[in-house]
Amino acid sequence: MKVFGADFSGAKNPSKGIYYAQGTLKNRTLHLERIVHCDDRLDLLAAIHFSKSPWGVDFPFSIPVDALKRLGINKWSEFIDSIIECNRKGFDFLIADSDIDSSNAKCKEPSLCCRATDAAINSFSPLKKVRPNMRMMTYAGLKFLSYARRLGNIVYPFDQFNEKVSRLYEVYPSDTWSQVGLSRSTDLEPFIKNFSEKYGLKLIIEKHMKNLTNLDEADAVIACVTMAYALESYGLEDDWNRKHSWINDLEWENRHIEGLIVKVDSLFGK
Repeated sequence: MKVFGADFSGAKNPSKGIYYAQGTLKNRTLHLERIVHCDDRLDLLAAIHFSKSPWGVDFPFSIPVDALKRLGINKWSEFIDSIIECNRKGFDFLIADSDIDSSNAKCKEPSLCCRATDAAINSFSPLKKVRPNMRMMTYAGLKFLSYARRLGNIVYPFDQFNEKVSRLYEVYPSDTWSQVGLSRSTDLEPFIKNFSEKYGLKLIIEKHMKNLTNLDEADAVIACVTMAYALESYGLEDDWNRKHSWINDLEWENRHIEGLIVKVDSLFGK
């Protein structure tokens, strides 16, 4: 099975920040084959659409349920389709005019700014405005998802599973780095060693990919590894309605409006 992981960019000019990694998953072994630089988000959209494969993508797939309620929106699909009608400033004004605060700290509990799935791994709020500007990442990502779905692709856990089209999953590479006891790095050899030992998924990586030039490339590889592990160890595509060990009760309850970050189980292998 082909598996992909992508590091996304919400910048006005995303030409320096979008990469995806491709691998082949077979017999509990992931062979990481190549990294591709995308000049534009359109390049990534085309790669996803024509691959008919699972993709782990690094951006927020939704915003907190309380924030959506404040916007007067009850359905995730309605929300992402409405984003197409916004420009960047319009989205920022929409959030600000609804008195939804910007949280710059990492999420510790669900709130107006933090989804249950953000709090579960201590990630940044999807609505954070500075260092990094997650709000514009979220805006660009939601618009991207809406277009991907209009092309017939599906998004976990919001849609019904269909193996004949591409499947998009939200991942957070920083958490995967953390679970193997490492900080983000362009040197992937320590990660490969630690991950394989802890989680039992053999990683084979092409020589030219072991020492990379920037962290965006590295995060694309980690997104691919996270995706492959979830497919292999959880049987993630056997049943999208199954509550796995890495999902807490509130994440599960809110999944159809807040989404779920697919992650490696911190208890596995210990």
